[in-house]
Amino acid sequence: MNIIKKFRKLILAFVFIATSFALFGQSVEDVSEAYRQIDEAIVTKAPDKISEVLKKNLNSPNYKLIENYTLKKTRQLIITDNLEMARQTSLAVIDNNIENFDAVELYSYIDKAILNQQAANQAAENRKRLEQERIVALNAKSKQKLESRGNYQKVNTASGQEVYVNEQQASFSSMIWTVKLGLADFLYQKIDKPDFSSLKYGLAFGANLFRPSERIIIGADLFADAHILNLSTKGGVKTQKKSQFGDDEEDDDPQEFMFSGRFVPEIAFADLSKYLFLRAGVSAHILASKYQERTGSQKTFISPVVGIALDNISIGGAQMRLFYDYDIGHLAYDELKSAMEFGGSIMLPFSTSDKTKMGIELGVQDLLLMKEESMENRTKFTFAIGVGNVTK
Repeated sequence: MNIIKKFRKLILAFVFIATSFALFGQSVEDVSEAYRQIDEAIVTKAPDKISEVLKKNLNSPNYKLIENYTLKKTRQLIITDNLEMARQTSLAVIDNNIENFDAVELYSYIDKAILNQQAANQAAENRKRLEQERIVALNAKSKQKLESRGNYQKVNTASGQEVYVNEQQASFSSMIWTVKLGLADFLYQKIDKPDFSSLKYGLAFGANLFRPSERIIIGADLFADAHILNLSTKGGVKTQKKSQFGDDEEDDDPQEFMFSGRFVPEIAFADLSKYLFLRAGVSAHILASKYQERTGSQKTFISPVVGIALDNISIGGAQMRLFYDYDIGHLAYDELKSAMEFGGSIMLPFSTSDKTKMGIELGVQDLLLMKEESMENRTKFTFAIGVGNVTK
């Protein structure tokens, strides 16, 4: 009988232990599933699902474990600076258990941190806005200054933005140039003692180059011509020469050939004027003649020059220039009291593309030589074909 009672107790103990293990296993499985759901809700940023998990397990003996796990994940969110999700997670714990003071304290800390962060972000936004307003005001002031200076123009870029560039550089070219070939270059020479005049025909070549920058424009004036055909002569000292029949006859047609050239660098200061140039260079006037005593023509004359010019002036499509040079080299010639050159030209384009223009240039220039006892004047009229780049 005692053996039967002991056997019953053994069976009951075994049943109790088996039931306990089964219940413990089920409990562990339920907690693991709750942890998994909470992790998934945090990853997907779904705080409502966390609240659902807590509410579902509210009467579970393992609720405290699930609640503590939720707060642990909340602290991890704070460390990773995911404050808004941390606030929602702690709020889910409070909604299901308002007496969890750890959750209440944690929520208060998170809320305060979020408010501080929002204040810092607002301060940064205010600083950014003030900086933008400062830049806008500075740009407006700079635009007003550039427009008042008059040597800048507004250009729209491909992105739609507006930029100001020097008008000389509006074509985005580093060099402005014009080259011309004088197909007809007439020289009228007049000397008062002896009374002599001549009209000559020749060819000419010229070029004008400019390299602009923001404040300084550097350029050069190049010109050369040759007059080797005498169209007419008048006056001068008469001489007698033998004819082919042995008779004396007057030689009233002295033939003289003249060549000239100049290379004169120029500089302009854009703040003063982009058209007003100071010049300094050299010019040469060469005479090939055996009749100098009869005509009174000035012999070969080479001189440094200094002067002033109004250059690279655009009026509509036309381009104009004027210059005046003083020939310092006259001081080295006894027969000369003074020498100077001046002139101008206008180029009228008849064909213009995106990058180049072609036109007719009409020019006039004068060399005035003041001698001890007379004056010589050489006036040139030039008809040329010119080619240049488009600057705006």
